[in-house]
Amino acid sequence: MKNNALQLFSLTALLLLTCSFKQSPSTTATLSPGMETAVDADFGGAFLLFAGKFGGEITKNEIVTASKSDLQVDGCARGSRIFEYTIYITKGGQTSKLSNKSNTLTGEIKDKLKALSKGDTFEFKDSKAYLPDGKEVVNVHGKQFKVV
Repeated sequence: MKNNALQLFSLTALLLLTCSFKQSPSTTATLSPGMETAVDADFGGAFLLFAGKFGGEITKNEIVTASKSDLQVDGCARGSRIFEYTIYITKGGQTSKLSNKSNTLTGEIKDKLKALSKGDTFEFKDSKAYLPDGKEVVNVHGKQFKVV
């Protein structure tokens, strides 16, 4: 009788102990607008958004609309802000390299982007962003845009 009571107590304790562990939360990725193109990227981390896109095809109308707003960063803490970037603009086979120390487009960059034609490309490189704390810096990846 003592063995049965001891076994029952042991099994109850084991069952309670087993059931007391919480299941770890699942990590489900939520895509931000325009991130569909980022899924194919070879890397993770922060990425630059222009016209709500990570890269790929872009229309002249999207360029004009996007040039009125600041560059965005996604894929890291909400509230992160780009503070430095270089843009390579290729028009008719000639590449221009322009840099800026903010998250806005300069007048010169806007003019060059608006002058692009079908088949021309541009790409943001060497971009950096502050995390919301304003101290930590992250590299921001960019992909090439092609005007269609």
